[in-house]
Amino acid sequence: MSDEQAKEGAADDELVLISARVRKATRKRARVFCAERDLSMQDLIDRALNEYIDRHAT
Repeated sequence: MSDEQAKEGAADDELVLISARVRKATRKRARVFCAERDLSMQDLIDRALNEYIDRHAT
């Protein structure tokens, strides 16, 4: 793997800020879910988005 390919791969893993509004009840459920599993909200959202996109990709 070249240095340039390594940099491109690292860029894909770079964290970026997104913003979304969710229902209060959804946030509460997510916070409880994360606390019970020692999982960060960031990891939950990342996993959920990837799973949703993978499942609904054409």
